[in-house]
Amino acid sequence: MRIHRISLGLALVGALSFAGCKHEEPQAEATPAVTESEIPGTAAQDDLSPIEAETRVDDVTIGHSLAADGSIDSSQVGDNFAPGEMVHIAMKVGDTPPGSAIKIVWYGPEDKRIDEATKTVEAGQMYLNFDADTKGWAKGDYRAEIWIGDENVNTERFQIVDAENAGK
Repeated sequence: MRIHRISLGLALVGALSFAGCKHEEPQAEATPAVTESEIPGTAAQDDLSPIEAETRVDDVTIGHSLAADGSIDSSQVGDNFAPGEMVHIAMKVGDTPPGSAIKIVWYGPEDKRIDEATKTVEAGQMYLNFDADTKGWAKGDYRAEIWIGDENVNTERFQIVDAENAGK
């Protein structure tokens, strides 16, 4: 009878110990909203440190056409485009958490904001692409800013030039 009480007591202690344990599910990494202004510090959920942001978006490249894998082939890299030609920007996002938003903002001569687009990184995606149709764009200097969270991770500069000078 005494052994039975000891066994019952040990079973009760074990059950209470197990009940006190919490099983915590791993939490998905927060994917901050995209903003074009720096959030002071790095404590806010929508804030990324500059270093963390830089590691999420790599090898931003501008060029004339995309390769099959979504990159820009080295023979197609260039920053001079004819009016009406498509401008393509590719970036590696293999280290970017799925669901992260990346934004591009296009600026023209005299820093005039032309357009913007935001895309979400999908699981397993290696490259993310943006493009702009330059039909109707005047000759001059342009830029495209790449944003993730509250960080500008890259700025690509390019020109709209006469057709004979394009493709370079």
